[in-house]
Amino acid sequence: MNDTTNKGFTLIELLVAMAVASILMAVVVATYQVQVRGKNTQEAMTDMNQTMRGAMEVMINEICKAGFDTVPASSAIAGILLADSNQLRFTMDISNGVDRTPDGDVNDPGEDIRYAINTSGHLGRDVSNSGTLQPLARNVDALNFVYFDNSTPPAVMATPVAASQLANIRSIQVTIVARAGEAGGVGFVGAHTDSTAYFNPQGDEILAAQNDSYRRVVFSTLIRCRNLGI
Repeated sequence: MNDTTNKGFTLIELLVAMAVASILMAVVVATYQVQVRGKNTQEAMTDMNQTMRGAMEVMINEICKAGFDTVPASSAIAGILLADSNQLRFTMDISNGVDRTPDGDVNDPGEDIRYAINTSGHLGRDVSNSGTLQPLARNVDALNFVYFDNSTPPAVMATPVAASQLANIRSIQVTIVARAGEAGGVGFVGAHTDSTAYFNPQGDEILAAQNDSYRRVVFSTLIRCRNLGI
């Protein structure tokens, strides 16, 4: 006597099951890819932001000390030496080469600072008037300085600031345009084209639209140089 109660799956049922499983697998893979791309994009943006914020903290701390001189009669002659729209050089008497004791000159390491973009496209920092800009932050497309004088209200000074006017600088506005380390596209969320032009707070264009696939961010801050003009 034949048992007809367990006939198994028909071919149509198997095909339907395989189709449903394929659809579910495709949804899982697509969801995973979106999550990976989102993670890659977020990591690139986070790395860019953290790097720039760290660089800004260093610049704010050092520029605030421009002109620092505790020696009577300001024998160290510390102050602003070069003030242009794309680079800044200044000195401060903060060390004797051994410890943090001013010694009346600005010849010790870390007392003569210059900021500019180096030949590799990084924000560079020279700390000893060596002529070599060591990288402070990677992938910086624009570095812009705006200088304000000692008038009331403060007025923007023309750049490069004339040597005879350097002593009148009281505040310095720093604006940086940074880009992600990798271009958008495969591995990132959606297609991206940066067609944005970047400006400083005064409305001056500091970076024309690059029309590439890099993501960028702009940082700007105003630094009051408390040691200048005293």
